[in-house]
Amino acid sequence: KHAQATEARIRLRLEPGRFILEVEDNGRGVSNLDSKQNRNGLRNMKRRMEDIHGEFSISGGAEGGTVVRLTVPIK
Repeated sequence: KHAQATEARIRLRLEPGRFILEVEDNGRGVSNLDSKQNRNGLRNMKRRMEDIHGEFSISGGAEGGTVVRLTVPIK
């Protein structure tokens, strides 16, 4: 809604000892990541991933938009 995206893609990749979940959209992108209303949500997502020894990243997509990547360890 806030990104004004018209498309989203979800990718799940299994690797030895972990899986990687990526959500990519074609919205407005990550230019406003420092805005006050976004900081707590992103910080909480990162902390939750660290709690389970995972990784969280957010970046701009290849053609605009945003890519959120969660790397989760599995046994």
